[in-house]
Amino acid sequence: MKAVSSVTERLQHLQDQGFITESQITHWPPEHPAIADADDTREPTRDELVAAFEQWADQHGYTLEPAFRRKEIPSSPLGLGTDETHERIRVPIVALALYEDDTETDPDTELLRGVVPYTDRSDTGAERTYTVDEWLSTIETDAGEGPTYTFQHEQATLPEEEQ
Repeated sequence: MKAVSSVTERLQHLQDQGFITESQITHWPPEHPAIADADDTREPTRDELVAAFEQWADQHGYTLEPAFRRKEIPSSPLGLGTDETHERIRVPIVALALYEDDTETDPDTELLRGVVPYTDRSDTGAERTYTVDEWLSTIETDAGEGPTYTFQHEQATLPEEEQ
């Protein structure tokens, strides 16, 4: 995908120039938990990861919509015979998770400092969505000012309805 390649190249350039310390490219995790390995550790599910992103957004007065959306879908593939539903999370093709080392409590822990894309809703009801491209352009323009961050670039396959 061209969008993923472009973001990857831009992150690598920022890292090469010393404006970010590290970038990591990963795929979105599965929706359901995987079986834990021998030492009983597992990666977070998509729902757990998005929940952490939503918590960051709530704490800072932002929302992750419209890029991230929760949708109720019928448990039956045809929507017949049951009123039960389950929630599915739609994630963007490309997102950035910004982490900073937690030097105060545990140097091996990273704190989530930001998620892009996100939407800022003002008190007047106006909304402004910040995209990955806009955010990277700002960093590229202002490179060298402020702290450096570790970026975790998340990507997912296209949502089912777009495949």
